[in-house]
Amino acid sequence: MHAQEYARRYAAADVSVADRGRLLLLVFEGGIKFLRLTRDALAAGDVAHFGEHLARSQAIISELLGTLDHAAGGAIAGDLARLYEFMLFHLTEANMRKSVKHVEEVMAVFGTVAAAYRDIIERRPEPAGAPAAAAS
Repeated sequence: MHAQEYARRYAAADVSVADRGRLLLLVFEGGIKFLRLTRDALAAGDVAHFGEHLARSQAIISELLGTLDHAAGGAIAGDLARLYEFMLFHLTEANMRKSVKHVEEVMAVFGTVAAAYRDIIERRPEPAGAPAAAAS
């Protein structure tokens, strides 16, 4: 099963309000941003900013790992946990080896999980009685 399928099933099992889903999307957007900044700083040889952005990327992934609901998500939550652990390990390797490739591999996996959550959250109907989102 692919990362996107794990994320889809986990999010589908987690019946929650739209606000929580929107917050999760913001966390994923932040993760994508900091992973990109991590890669760019490393590629530019900017070790100080690389370390700063790497720490933020790791913190976001650690937070996602720590907030998985294993009771509600079951095996899918376990599979997502392994993906997050893989990403954290790979970022540690990126730091040790100063490897842009390692960061890019994490970006690919993280992006797949983020896209799956985004797809699920944006398709999920509003809970009954919830106010409709204002059009922008």
